[in-house]
Amino acid sequence: MFGRRKVNVKKLEDDRLLNDIRFIQARANNMQKLVDNSLEVSDETRIKLRLEMCKYQFLYLEARRRSAKARETTNIIFGDEDTLLSQPNAAEKHW
Repeated sequence: MFGRRKVNVKKLEDDRLLNDIRFIQARANNMQKLVDNSLEVSDETRIKLRLEMCKYQFLYLEARRRSAKARETTNIIFGDEDTLLSQPNAAEKHW
């Protein structure tokens, strides 16, 4: 009201949704690596992997529907380990 900041519920929920997406994506990627590197994979593991992928797809489509935007930028194309093609920092941009 008087000088007090209004709580933006949509932004808070969008951030929570994006955090859930990142968590489920990491878990699904780990399970996929496990399945790829295993000799014999049980049906239960394959079902859990499909379930994680479905959860990820559902949350991703929900974020697209809500037009949720992440606060921090991520380097999706090049990972952290790729230093040759990484973006220059502020000091390098100056020169």
